[in-house]
Amino acid sequence: MRTFIFALAAIVPASCVIDQAGADALPAFDITLNCSEETAGVGFGAGFDGCTKDETDAKNQLAKRWSQYDPNDKKFCVGESSTGGEKSYVELLTCLEMSTGQLSSEKK
Repeated sequence: MRTFIFALAAIVPASCVIDQAGADALPAFDITLNCSEETAGVGFGAGFDGCTKDETDAKNQLAKRWSQYDPNDKKFCVGESSTGGEKSYVELLTCLEMSTGQLSSEKK
């Protein structure tokens, strides 16, 4: 029983460190899948190509500024941008900008 308690004492803090490191990384969303689902049956607008460009631009912006965002905001916004099965970098960037009051340079 003592061995189990010592093993548990070592595992729990280690899992927290692993979870923290994973939570701080920019999530990997499937841009092609998201845009395929988002533009399916839509016969107007920029369509698939416009969607993938917007998502890629948002991902690049996020990659540049990811370390500057508050961990709690990141966690909340990753959850928000993943709701309903869609995983969108545009939604993630928008959520983080709203949380921090920042505007991307493209919007200024």
